[in-house]
Amino acid sequence: MKIIREGHKSVTEWQLECKRCGCIFSFDDKDVKSDQREGDWVHCPTCNSAIGCTGRRSWGKGIMYGKR
Repeated sequence: MKIIREGHKSVTEWQLECKRCGCIFSFDDKDVKSDQREGDWVHCPTCNSAIGCTGRRSWGKGIMYGKR
């Protein structure tokens, strides 16, 4: 099979690694908390620390931060 042209599908799920406990977890838009002053963040499911995720729409695809 040969891809002629790739489609432009928006990223709906991202992955982050917690700097505090080291776990890697995935999240989507409904998990993101937002504040006008503080920006966007998610809570780590293991240690409950807040992790900033501002600019996640530009993370793109890859192993570390975004996957399509």
